[in-house]
Amino acid sequence: MVDESRDVSGHEQLSVVLRVVDIEIKTSDENQLTSLFKEYFLGFVKLDEFDAQTLTDEIVKFLSSLNIDLNYCIAMCFDGASVLSGKHAGVQALLRQQHIPNAIYVHCYAHKLNLVICNVTKSVPYLSEFYSIISKIYTYFHTSSVTNETFKKIQQQLKIDCSILSITTIKKWAETRWDSRWTSIQSVIENYKALNQSLEELVDEGTERSIDARGLLLALKEPLFVVTIFILHRLLGKIKILSDQLKSKSIDFGKAHTLISAVINQINELRSEEEFSRLFGQITAFCVENNIDLDVKVKQRRQRTISTRFKNCSVTSTIGQREEIDNDSKYRDFIFYPVIDSILVEMNDRFSKSNMEILRGISSLSPDSSTFLEVKELTDLCTMLQCDIVSLSNEAEVLKPMLKQSKSKDIVDLYFEVLPLQQAFPTIIHLLIGAMTIPVSSTTTERTFSKMKLIKTSARNTMSDDRLSDLSLLAIERDFVVDNEKIIDAFAIQHKNSRI
Repeated sequence: MVDESRDVSGHEQLSVVLRVVDIEIKTSDENQLTSLFKEYFLGFVKLDEFDAQTLTDEIVKFLSSLNIDLNYCIAMCFDGASVLSGKHAGVQALLRQQHIPNAIYVHCYAHKLNLVICNVTKSVPYLSEFYSIISKIYTYFHTSSVTNETFKKIQQQLKIDCSILSITTIKKWAETRWDSRWTSIQSVIENYKALNQSLEELVDEGTERSIDARGLLLALKEPLFVVTIFILHRLLGKIKILSDQLKSKSIDFGKAHTLISAVINQINELRSEEEFSRLFGQITAFCVENNIDLDVKVKQRRQRTISTRFKNCSVTSTIGQREEIDNDSKYRDFIFYPVIDSILVEMNDRFSKSNMEILRGISSLSPDSSTFLEVKELTDLCTMLQCDIVSLSNEAEVLKPMLKQSKSKDIVDLYFEVLPLQQAFPTIIHLLIGAMTIPVSSTTTERTFSKMKLIKTSARNTMSDDRLSDLSLLAIERDFVVDNEKIIDAFAIQHKNSRI
């Protein structure tokens, strides 16, 4: 797994992470299960050129310097950047053509999920305006110490008067942060009263800030805004749960597809009048509590007219004008249903099992699959891992009847169940280890950049790239036991001058 980011000095750093399965773990105990999957940060590689061939050469050179044999690599996981993921001239294509022909490329599932939400934003007209309001609320209360102090003061008053359990801050809305959309919406709901009262107080000041406060207050109390924030909170909440799981290094492809299918089914079940009526009941109660009139009519815009160019045409709708959404049926038809439909279309398209035959084979190793241990489905995976197809067929015929009463739910459970019989089913064990090794997401590389920014700051921006890589390695891989005495001895041998 690799990803790139720029440090505080403007140097482009490539983070390299290796995922392995520890076959020494012999028990399915939950305390040891997390140590079954290991993702090791190997270091940063400074990039001077950014074309695909240079990136490929740098990756191969770096792994070779650590004596890591590329022939054992079975998968690559990158984000969707074209220089990495391009199927003809990207890094993943060049690595397969030149070094590891049997390896597969996996587009990071966490990045895919982020793209789902980004595309939903573009497909529903009002959402771009809605997200703009959310972002402006954060900016208004964080760029000025006066507005920030007013907001904190109102929060403290409400905590005393209304017994609010906790005081939370307004969260930033960001395109590249996977959970920022849900957390920003959640923070607005939790702080809705404080936001309203703060804006009202700032409006009464009569300063330059009052103009922006008045506009935000009107937007915050608009029924369409309130309805949308509850709809997105409900739907994005389910996606957030999926996102949290996909970012875990202990998840495998079988479990990932099971979770994705479950979330798709749950979102699909929400698309009904009964579910919307239940949600709208919560919205109504919230509006009553916060003195918002859901029945208020939207200010009449200028009358829609059709261009004279179309006077001889049959025109059923106009372009560039928003539909007036001012009652529950329109909330349902123009916001609730379109958002659900957009999410379902995006998720079904981006997470389809049929995209890669090998991934279908991985799913066939899961006990809850309808094609469990079917050799036809496992052929491509078997070829990639260089296993004997005849041995696999014989082992599958013997193992399937033995697992009829099995309680295994996923690939990990099956691995520990078959492990005591490793000598009898070596091919299937090998397939299970390979399936668990293939990464689902590259979020570990993203976490290394967070540590990099803590180590190389503006006050320490002259450190060398090798030093940055070494310090990051020590800070990230803390589980390794370091013998300081041996390090001191090695240092003393290399540097004869005792004054050092």
